[in-house]
Amino acid sequence: MKKLIFILIIAITACRNSSDNQPKDLRIIDVEGGVGKGRLVKLSEIAESIEYIPLETNSEAVVGKIFFERIFYEKGFFYLMEQNRSIFIHDNDGKYFNKINKLGRGPHEYDTTFDMDVDIITGNIYVLASNKIIEYSLDGDFKKVVNYKDNGFLSKHYIIGFIKSDLNYFLLSTINDRSQYSGFLIDSSLRLLLSVEYPGEDYEKVTTYSALLSIMDPMIFRHKNAVRIKNGYNKHIISINRDLSIDTVYIFSFGKYTADLLNSSHFLSRSPYIWNRFEIFESDQYLFMIFHVGPLADKPAKMIGMRGNQYDYQHDCSFFNKRTGEFQFIHQPEINQLGFVEDFEGGPAVWPKYVSSDGYLITYLYAHEFKAHAETHEVSDKFKSIADNLKDTDNPVIVRVKLKN
Repeated sequence: MKKLIFILIIAITACRNSSDNQPKDLRIIDVEGGVGKGRLVKLSEIAESIEYIPLETNSEAVVGKIFFERIFYEKGFFYLMEQNRSIFIHDNDGKYFNKINKLGRGPHEYDTTFDMDVDIITGNIYVLASNKIIEYSLDGDFKKVVNYKDNGFLSKHYIIGFIKSDLNYFLLSTINDRSQYSGFLIDSSLRLLLSVEYPGEDYEKVTTYSALLSIMDPMIFRHKNAVRIKNGYNKHIISINRDLSIDTVYIFSFGKYTADLLNSSHFLSRSPYIWNRFEIFESDQYLFMIFHVGPLADKPAKMIGMRGNQYDYQHDCSFFNKRTGEFQFIHQPEINQLGFVEDFEGGPAVWPKYVSSDGYLITYLYAHEFKAHAETHEVSDKFKSIADNLKDTDNPVIVRVKLKN
């Protein structure tokens, strides 16, 4: 009998060891496991260095408020689209290079703009206008136009965004009772290469409860030349391969904090359920994400409203290490700032507005914000020197962070 018990113990131990030695699925983002474990995260944990690059200001280049934070950095150039839809281009050192403003109704112009993108190979600029995508060179020369509404199938869908990838374009579609497609991959001749369907298990719920549509709209982002798609509250992030096959690259695990699509109260701002908010950015090693957390935040962020009132921010920044599978919520460094503690030069908290194909996290500060921070915080001599040479009305200061690989 003792011998039998001993054999059973050995067998159970072997099974446990076998289970422990199973390779970790690095696609799984354990958001549930991160709740209650937020912490301050220094920028130096994920980055090698930081640079502050003032953009040259002159009579030709006066950058106003930036349109939906649309900034890009590729091929050694910074691209910013301002509210009036002008696109300003500055070089690696912040020197003014060009301004593109093609507002108009001509065949090579745009009457409005919904979005823009930059080709990571050529540096050319793509503008999403009404029913078309227009390509311009760095010098502002017209290259081509893709009138996607000339495709009868696409004309039935409302396109709200796009990504330029290789020789193709991924068009992001809105979801409604007439369309079950998240988007479409087309080439410059309007040939439809691929249609991506919105997950069937979610589609009926979303179209039944229209109040959820803004939360459930598909989201796209890019890692180098790969198009990533997150379909609303679906837990999968998928990626389109060069051969047009589709892979699941990440899987969110919300566990007990998963919201019920049939219960609209789960999507109130102070509900204890988690869902994605805003853009996702990806580098070789990290994903940068913001989630609604409501009362689940162990240290709620405090922000200052337009009228100077302080309020609890219902979202948390986070990052995911693609190589270790570690997920981490990030505590707010100080009131009205979100992101990583800037422990190189003493600047404001850092959070991406773009991640370049060569591994730089990019954001910006308006000149008056930069100067105000230098006056109220202990900063490096380098930071203070830049601030001393700025006027409040100068162009923004680019923040370029070299991420660890």
